[in-house]
Amino acid sequence: MDNSNNNKKQQIPPQPQLQQATPQQPQFQQAPQQPPQFQQVPQQPVMESPYQMPPKKKMSKGVLWGIIGGVIGLIIIIVGVVLAIIFLSGPSKSDYKDAASLVPQMKLSEPKDLFKDVKKSDDYEEVINKIINSVDEAHAKFVANKAFKDKDVKEAYDKYLNAWNDEMKPYLKYIAIFHKEKAYFNCRVPRANKYFEKSKDEIEQDFDSVMKNCINALDNMIKSDNDIAKKYGEDLKKHYAEMKQYYVAAAAYRQDYVRTNGQTSLSSPEVPTTPRPNYKKDIAKRLKDNLDNLQKVLEDKANK
Repeated sequence: MDNSNNNKKQQIPPQPQLQQATPQQPQFQQAPQQPPQFQQVPQQPVMESPYQMPPKKKMSKGVLWGIIGGVIGLIIIIVGVVLAIIFLSGPSKSDYKDAASLVPQMKLSEPKDLFKDVKKSDDYEEVINKIINSVDEAHAKFVANKAFKDKDVKEAYDKYLNAWNDEMKPYLKYIAIFHKEKAYFNCRVPRANKYFEKSKDEIEQDFDSVMKNCINALDNMIKSDNDIAKKYGEDLKKHYAEMKQYYVAAAAYRQDYVRTNGQTSLSSPEVPTTPRPNYKKDIAKRLKDNLDNLQKVLEDKANK
């Protein structure tokens, strides 16, 4: 069989065959079902609008302040941590040595030497106030030192400071007021024999005249805010009132003794006891001992 002819026959497409239908009911031969063919509609070009940047939204004030607050808070936290590291750490040996070097600045001269320095100036109050201010400045430097955070150091310092604030400083201020008012020179009482021949009225009048400046000085001391000076002024004023009565009684006794050739019935009056300022004794020694103890505590810790 010739294959070429067969191939030609196979290439001929089949022809549709029509069947004749009867008049009553025409029938058509159904053609083989072909898949529907759709004509592709060319895609219409789309007009695209050029890209536009969306408008920037403004940041609200609340958000802005929130960011600023957060930054500030972070800075505060960082600073707090740094300060905590610096200040919460314990004192070093160097701190103890620095604190020990400040102790001599708190020391006063011996009382006799201190008052010698005061007597070189006419302004006692100014000299003593300079001494007090100098010591208080040394106290401020000492407290600022890291060694002050040490419990033992603070305890020794507080003991010394109590003696300074409660005893020595008020005493020095009293000295300043006493010398400022010149009470020592103005309050010198007359000798008793000055009044032996005078009457009671003459004695009292003369005594008041002699002691006028003294009483004025004592009144100024009483008005001061220094407890030692105030109390001493009151005690001295009372004492000189008693001295005036003593002179009157002494003159009466003397006159009666002479008149009766020693047979007077009057009793010899006693001289009133001169009061002393109301301050604790050995205050300078107590202050020095407390300061020496503070020095020792610091040196022991610096040498550990």
